[in-house]
Amino acid sequence: MQTPLATAIVFLYALCGLTVLGLLVLFALKLRNISVEKQTMRCLEKYRDYFVYLQAHGEEEERLQVPYGDVTQKEKQIIQKKLFELMERVTGIHRDKLIWLCEDMGLVELDMQRLNGWWKWTRVDAAYNLGIMRSKLAVPALLTLLQKNTNDTSVFIIARSVAKCARNTEDLREMVTHVVRAKKNVHQLIVDIISDSQVDTAPLFAQFLQESDAELVQIGLIGYAVHVQPGIEPALYQLIQSPDKEVRIKAVKLMCRDIRYMNEQTVTDFMNHKDWEIRAMAAKAIGSLKLHSYISSLKKAVGDANWWVRHHSARSLAQLEVEGFAALCEILQEERNGHKSEMAHQVIQEELEKEKLVLQGATATEKLVQYNEKLHLYRKSYRKTISTVQALER
Repeated sequence: MQTPLATAIVFLYALCGLTVLGLLVLFALKLRNISVEKQTMRCLEKYRDYFVYLQAHGEEEERLQVPYGDVTQKEKQIIQKKLFELMERVTGIHRDKLIWLCEDMGLVELDMQRLNGWWKWTRVDAAYNLGIMRSKLAVPALLTLLQKNTNDTSVFIIARSVAKCARNTEDLREMVTHVVRAKKNVHQLIVDIISDSQVDTAPLFAQFLQESDAELVQIGLIGYAVHVQPGIEPALYQLIQSPDKEVRIKAVKLMCRDIRYMNEQTVTDFMNHKDWEIRAMAAKAIGSLKLHSYISSLKKAVGDANWWVRHHSARSLAQLEVEGFAALCEILQEERNGHKSEMAHQVIQEELEKEKLVLQGATATEKLVQYNEKLHLYRKSYRKTISTVQALER
């Protein structure tokens, strides 16, 4: 029967063996890295004149010449990394010439072969390289790879490569469909990926707005928010009635950015909407867009059941100069207690204090007159036993 001491000795031997094995692996990796660095330095030194040639002839019309002599596969990969560095520094025809050079050197073909490698990260690295080289020939293979890789973040690397290489909006649409199936709530990232494409994306976002899939609709709305395009008004009005709350909110958010959409009927609908987020966005937009004609709507909304709606309504009234400030003071006269008067009083105090600080560093007569007018309105509307000075110091 094995004693505890013997068991401990065996355990220590096993632990020492694993430690030695780990050190040997680390040493081997270190030697490998040193070897790779030396090989890279030799290659860069060997083709130093060639890299000078690339930078000197980048603006000429003819295609760039491939390196002289026989270039090994390893040397091609090192040169490829250097070409990628150059691509990051240039745009337009200069980048196009470097991409053509990658094709002439067989780098595209090399990475197309690596897409079929047995190791997953070799395939992902090849997809990344093909994306930088914007190879349209690689799109079918990249889409196939994207369909297979759906369990980790590598899906975004492959998707971005598809976007860069895309031949048309159909390629982008297929890419988006695969990503949406694999990952949820990544709409902003998908729009960012699509923006890397050289294809006109406006028609694609317009198609997404007509989809029944709420995920695609949200991508379309974010896409239009980032890349503003005219002519989407009918789609936006339909999406406000969407059964999906996120779609409704994003559609209203897009409309609240443009004063053209903020007509009387639309503002009324928004300020009475069942979603508090929409009521709050509309209230905030009225102040941001300086829409004085909706002061009465804001005044009413200061008494909303939701705190955010009350907050944005009162803030917007404060943004609408003396006229809006007067509406806040009227609330104090009409409502002595409750959430509505508390919110109005809080914003009035902050607004007066803010203008008081501004006046300390400025001598503009117009600002002084405006401040005095607001202070007079406040004194008229809010009469308590404490003095006005005390009210301002609270």
